[in-house]
Amino acid sequence: MWVEKYRPRTLSDVVNQTEIVTRLKIFIQEKSMPHLIFSGPPGTGKTTCALALAHDLFGHSYRQNVKELNASVTSDTPILIKINNEIKRTNFKELAKLYFKDNSGIRVKPEDLKVLSIGLKYEIRFSDVDYIFRHKVQKIAKIRYEGGYVKTSLDHSVIIFNEEGNLISKKVSELLKGDLLISFKTNFLGKTQELNLRPFEPNMNTALLHTRIRNPKVKKIFKDFTLNDEFSKILGIYLAEGCTSLQGNTSGQIIFTFGYPQEKKLAEDVSNFFKNLNLSIYSNKGKSGFDRSRESSIQIRILNTQLTKFFGANFYDGSERKTAHFKRVPLFIFDATTSNRINFLNGYYRGDGCGVWGEVARITSVSKDVLIDSAWLGRISDIETSSFKKEVRLIWPHAKFSYVKSNLLPSFLSHRLIHYAKGNPRYLLRHSLYSKKSKRVSKQIIKNLLETIETEDQVIENIRSLVDSGLYSVKITDIQVEDYNDYVYDVSVPDSQAFWGGTTPVLLHNSDERGIKVVRTSIKQFAHYLGTEDAPFKILVLDEADNMTGDAQQALRRTMESTSRNCRFILICNYSSKIIDPIQSRCSIFRFSPLKNKDILQRLEEISKNEKIDLMEDGKEAILYNSGGDMRRAINILQTTATLKGEIDANTVYKVTGKARPEEIQNLLKIALEGKFLDAIQQIETLLNVYGLSGIDVIGQIHREIIKLKNITELQKINLIEITGEINFRLIEGADEKIQLASLIAKFCRIGMNRK
Repeated sequence: MWVEKYRPRTLSDVVNQTEIVTRLKIFIQEKSMPHLIFSGPPGTGKTTCALALAHDLFGHSYRQNVKELNASVTSDTPILIKINNEIKRTNFKELAKLYFKDNSGIRVKPEDLKVLSIGLKYEIRFSDVDYIFRHKVQKIAKIRYEGGYVKTSLDHSVIIFNEEGNLISKKVSELLKGDLLISFKTNFLGKTQELNLRPFEPNMNTALLHTRIRNPKVKKIFKDFTLNDEFSKILGIYLAEGCTSLQGNTSGQIIFTFGYPQEKKLAEDVSNFFKNLNLSIYSNKGKSGFDRSRESSIQIRILNTQLTKFFGANFYDGSERKTAHFKRVPLFIFDATTSNRINFLNGYYRGDGCGVWGEVARITSVSKDVLIDSAWLGRISDIETSSFKKEVRLIWPHAKFSYVKSNLLPSFLSHRLIHYAKGNPRYLLRHSLYSKKSKRVSKQIIKNLLETIETEDQVIENIRSLVDSGLYSVKITDIQVEDYNDYVYDVSVPDSQAFWGGTTPVLLHNSDERGIKVVRTSIKQFAHYLGTEDAPFKILVLDEADNMTGDAQQALRRTMESTSRNCRFILICNYSSKIIDPIQSRCSIFRFSPLKNKDILQRLEEISKNEKIDLMEDGKEAILYNSGGDMRRAINILQTTATLKGEIDANTVYKVTGKARPEEIQNLLKIALEGKFLDAIQQIETLLNVYGLSGIDVIGQIHREIIKLKNITELQKINLIEITGEINFRLIEGADEKIQLASLIAKFCRIGMNRK
């Protein structure tokens, strides 16, 4: 990752923060320093200065005398992320390849990375990832639960329900067999996928001795292809029964092989679909290896090099080996419409499944990743799933089942309702009240109790929200401690402090090591012991210290007092005002200012030269606009755009960052202030659907451009900013983004009309 590759190693290499660097160098000369607070906006060099200071102080023993905090899960832990606006089911090992490229760092701050998390109202949503952490551990816990498993470090935490219906954390080391974890199923609406087949177009012409003629082998060329339910089902069938054959760069074939005669209908469906595309298709039947007189298989071959390359690029996640063991669910399926996703799973089931679709469907595969992909795909399509070694199961509620797991919540939630419910609530809850084995109760029973309750308090409101949510409880079936001795990983999610992970998703606590327990354990333990002989003291770097709880800060103050002989603390924060006064009074405060554009531009030009990138002038301006004085963001944007071939211009930068151009937002404001409501709504639809921007992204860019508006009064700008702030708050609270953005446009139009 270029941010780490080009991160200054010494204080002499740090740019822009001249006064701060000069003061820090005095500490190095004197081999003495107080506790420090580094405060300022993101990407201004706070962490870089902390690590460079430690490097200059300790030299080669730097790592032994510096601690950064984290707690983690193993590298193969499945998660669902959104990166550069594209949804992907991945794991931390794959993330490490992307972000820890030099295999040396222990923490990186990614750009435009979101992880599947949870909102304030228990809604399942993607949240920004602030940092990715890793460190090595000797032991891990493998937690098996109904339908899946997850492997974590022993000091990691999971999220559980407490008796008031709130989400709380519990350490893995405190978990017992039979405890309840939190899982989910939900319905992501998704969007219609326009599949771009242009990169796979064959060469239309072929060269002869003295001329070029049209290639006679090219019968059909696709430009774009809209994903529909029929094609989704064909893609699912390919996942089960298909493969590709490509000789050199031409003569491509997509091959489906079915059992005969039991899968004859499936073969006909595939054949008819591609015939309707006017493609050349061949079929032949194969003989049984035991009885050569009996036909046992039928093979369908579709001759089209462009589609062959498309299937090869999307079903194997970049692997050179195009075999069943390396198959994956294509990324675009995760963000497709619900109907497309379910039809894809149905096609997969028809090819490799058994059981009854709509009740319990069982699908087998030799690819572990495909099974996990399918389990997660079902969960975001409102289908309960379970993942096993060579099988994934899809389960629907049905009259013949007494219960399904996705309809269960902890029984202690319903016990809180007994005193408020009318009628005979104890009879409804008799199994959970009088049976030690019954730890869960159905959502329907809780809903029946709630219908009889007339009073309201926070607990009842929480329980109502849980019953209406997609959350449910799964039971731990086994916990084993295993030897590991490798990296474990974690993400920091400031929005919710939680993320979903596991072979089927359970809610995990993020690495927010800012609670009082951490201060009393890992921080205190590190700070009390002496460092190496050549180090006068050790350094503990605590990032995002302004997010620490009040009790944790008080405990930290006492630790800072008792360990000042052995350890120095560097607290990194965005707002020093959120650090309690007793800690501030014990620290020397350094305030970092946003970097100047010329300093960022100088670093971008240096990297472009070293990496042999053709960075155009308008590309530089676009990166500066999108970085907002954040060096880290600017470098990450440059690295992301560098993966695309050719010159890096403004169009490339805005395409990669998923942002609208400033002039497009300015045009939107101009149209709205002219009172053209429908035209402005159409422009909003374009930003949301074509660019894939979120409502909060649009609001952020609108806020930025309002300040630059001309030909309106200061009072009108104030009114526009006030409206923007109100809509932003509603979106953060979980309101519908299209309705809220329409409301914003309506209010802007009204202000524009009143100007006339």
